[in-house]
Amino acid sequence: MLTQMSPLLYWYTFPEAQADEPFTSQRVQSLENSGVQASVLHDLMAVYSLAAEQLEHSSRTIFILQGAPHQLFASVSRLRTVNQNVGIIALSTSLDEQFVVQLLHSGIDGYAISDTSDSMILALVNNVWRRISNLARLEFQENAPWTLTSRGWVLMSPKGQRLDLTTTERQLLAAIFSQPGRRADHQTLLDALNDTRQNLQGSGQNRLGVIISRLKKKAEEQKIDIPLRSVHRWGYMFADEVFIDDDSYIAGLGSATSTNEE
Repeated sequence: MLTQMSPLLYWYTFPEAQADEPFTSQRVQSLENSGVQASVLHDLMAVYSLAAEQLEHSSRTIFILQGAPHQLFASVSRLRTVNQNVGIIALSTSLDEQFVVQLLHSGIDGYAISDTSDSMILALVNNVWRRISNLARLEFQENAPWTLTSRGWVLMSPKGQRLDLTTTERQLLAAIFSQPGRRADHQTLLDALNDTRQNLQGSGQNRLGVIISRLKKKAEEQKIDIPLRSVHRWGYMFADEVFIDDDSYIAGLGSATSTNEE
């Protein structure tokens, strides 16, 4: 799951500007006092290496690069090539329009004059963090699987929408999810419902159709597009990936009790 955490900030100052190294350390300390996890880097190659290593944490990683315009332009371009998603803030002694245009084209997220205030830097950091974390959240929602949770009683959509399941719906989905490709034939589903009385070619298939229809209607009422699909004259399938957060729920289905009704 994607969680909101404090940003990870790494500050690198080019050698020509390192006369202000104590000043940089004070600024990093000020950021830490404001809740930002900040560190000073002393090697440009370490910046690139760290950016490559932080691919899984890009949504909370921000680099501040401080130096002359020509140094910043080259380093920002390379850093953005290494990792497209980290945040990058540039601090320079000169911010003429042509240089700022170059920085923006190279992929900068924020910029300021080198001697800007601590409050300005913190504002830049928070603004960049808000942007990259929101992008990561949207990407997570687009790529997230469905989740079966609460011991199989709740199905969560990739957008975080909650669908509470009845006993019968829980049994049906458990049977589908336990099969390869999340595809189960009619007989497997009827067996999961412990319904040996139903005729496979007649009332059994009709009952399955009613259960599926009610589940999809309930989901639609909550604006959830549940990807349950009928496989013609064979069974049903769940067309998206599903994460089951407690595998033990399947084994406990036979003895599970609930106040939920079909």
